[in-house]
Amino acid sequence: MPRTGTWRALFVGALLVILWLAVRPNAGAEDWFDQADKLRHAAAFALLWLVGWRAGARGWMLAAGLLVFGGLIEGLQSLTPDREPSWGDVVADAVGVALGALATRRR
Repeated sequence: MPRTGTWRALFVGALLVILWLAVRPNAGAEDWFDQADKLRHAAAFALLWLVGWRAGARGWMLAAGLLVFGGLIEGLQSLTPDREPSWGDVVADAVGVALGALATRRR
């Protein structure tokens, strides 16, 4: 199992990859179904939660940081020519964080 330092590096890497995917020029490909981007947001933020949790971040600090990151993404998208910011994406990010938190909840 990777050590905490490795998980931290993976967490930073995941943040950077997700940021790049969110602000790169839109490829123009059609989604398979309406609101597919919301599913991608939720999955990405659940993954970020899981990797962040393994890196040693916990609780409300991790949740708040990820939600600020989601808001940052939407703000940056407002500066790009072919992306649109969406509060629905931030809600989907929060759903992903909640799902990640449920997955790591100690019983």
